[in-house]
Amino acid sequence: MPSINPEPLVASTPPHSTGFHHRVGEPRRTPNNAFGFPTPGPQSPTAATATAKHYFVAESTWQDILDHGEYDDVVVGSGLCALAYIDEALRRDPYRKILVLERGGVKSRFVDVIFSGLCTFWSAWCPRAIHGKWDLMRGFPKEVVALCSEEKFWKRAEELLHVTTADRLDTPIFGELQREIDQRLMDGIQRIRAADFAQPAPLAVGRKTSLSTWAFDKFSTPGPLLAIHGKQLELAQNNEGSPLSIATNTIVERFELDVDGEGPNHSAVVLHTSRGTLCFPSGKTNIILAAGAIPATTLLMNSVGEPLKDRAGSRLSGHFLSHIVARFPYEVGKLRPHLEIAASYVAGRQKENDHQFHIQVTAIHSPHPERDAEDAARLCPDYAAAATREQLKGSERYVVLVCASLGELSEINHHSWVRHNPEHPDVTTNVRLQINVSEADSQLWELMDEATYDSIDVMAGDQASSIEYWHQDPDATTGKWSSRRAPTKQIHIQGVVHETSTLYMSDNLEEDTTASVGLDYRPRGCKNVYVTGGSLFPSSGSWNPTLTMCGLAQDLAEKLHEENGEKSKK
Repeated sequence: MPSINPEPLVASTPPHSTGFHHRVGEPRRTPNNAFGFPTPGPQSPTAATATAKHYFVAESTWQDILDHGEYDDVVVGSGLCALAYIDEALRRDPYRKILVLERGGVKSRFVDVIFSGLCTFWSAWCPRAIHGKWDLMRGFPKEVVALCSEEKFWKRAEELLHVTTADRLDTPIFGELQREIDQRLMDGIQRIRAADFAQPAPLAVGRKTSLSTWAFDKFSTPGPLLAIHGKQLELAQNNEGSPLSIATNTIVERFELDVDGEGPNHSAVVLHTSRGTLCFPSGKTNIILAAGAIPATTLLMNSVGEPLKDRAGSRLSGHFLSHIVARFPYEVGKLRPHLEIAASYVAGRQKENDHQFHIQVTAIHSPHPERDAEDAARLCPDYAAAATREQLKGSERYVVLVCASLGELSEINHHSWVRHNPEHPDVTTNVRLQINVSEADSQLWELMDEATYDSIDVMAGDQASSIEYWHQDPDATTGKWSSRRAPTKQIHIQGVVHETSTLYMSDNLEEDTTASVGLDYRPRGCKNVYVTGGSLFPSSGSWNPTLTMCGLAQDLAEKLHEENGEKSKK
């Protein structure tokens, strides 16, 4: 059982309370100011004042941490990988002492908690990287593929994120149209060039209702993470666990290794942050990197040096994106008098090199565009792939298809990289980044676009000759429908999403001279630093990375728990 932190760290944690005054301060009650007369008490609590004392590390506690706080784990970031690691680690050992360091904070609006960063605004698509007979983990170590071939690997991650397929959502909005689109895609899969399979979209959704049915409420990290915080606080008060500490507005800059230690791997003993320096002289505190691929790579470049030279950032992959909007007339007898949405997933590959793409289909029928537009934007799995009010208007007797198609950038491209730029004054951004679209990428992009148009034809069925495509005007505020396909420069989205591979893992770091992380999730040269997230992926695949990232973070928590058990036995 890990040791409990010094008493001041526990004593400074406020008791669990849901009272308003506990969070914003007790009103003054003096003879001259009783019950708000003549001067009222606090009237406009901000998000920070309402939540900081209740959920986040107070300044006095932070000073105690700087002075003599040593934890089992310091988790950098508070997004999905952080949640997956923390949930699994504390489920296995509620006494585990964990400190979360998050650079984000709490915005001024009461409901706008953003400490989990982009994980409050994401697409919710959670396909498996291994789907039936299709192993989509090209280039991954065989040990990782074997791990991901086990059903329990996916079940555990899906349980955490409440993943369910769109056809199982208990709402009439995902009803008849969902079943129709799914069936058309599965029946017509052979007519979609290079496609392997189609399925109802697997989505991370909100919590179950009291009747154990699923409604669509997109999964978001802050609620579950704060629920763990509350649970651990109660356990700590009953001496049955340790509190989870979350420090916001804390930027992790770099760490220092104890280079005097023996062997090629060294312990991180100092962690520099924007709010002061944390020291772990025993070298027993794990640093869990749960930030994005680029921030984690930058941190390691600034901290490790020679062991990761020519390795970290030598590879960079991710997904390029096309966005195609179309519509087709729908049979009058099948039209429902309310908003309907379908979410489906089509996966394919370029057979010559096994490079992958997938199509995220969002189908919408809106009989009342003015009334439905807001719900359509909120309930569509991907906000960026929701139909606009202008696209819905005049489409009352149509099904509008919004297709977001993602293809993988080749991981074998020496012109795509992240490189250290030590001359830049900000150590959190002192890197240069370059992404190059290779000839192989261009060929896959063209194939993916054609497969998307094939999918639209298949979904339209006998109305394929009546398909219309949305053409956005150059000013991006208006548009119109046309029987012609939209120009390529319109449907190709600038930029890359789901960056991966910057710290890719290998089963042999000595033979693979550009890999950064071993099968134990430790970067080369480090003893107590561990990496989570898409930076570990040797290739990006085309599948949305969230579910796999969470599964690997859970696996890390399990391995560290077992490692601690072995140490305790010794």
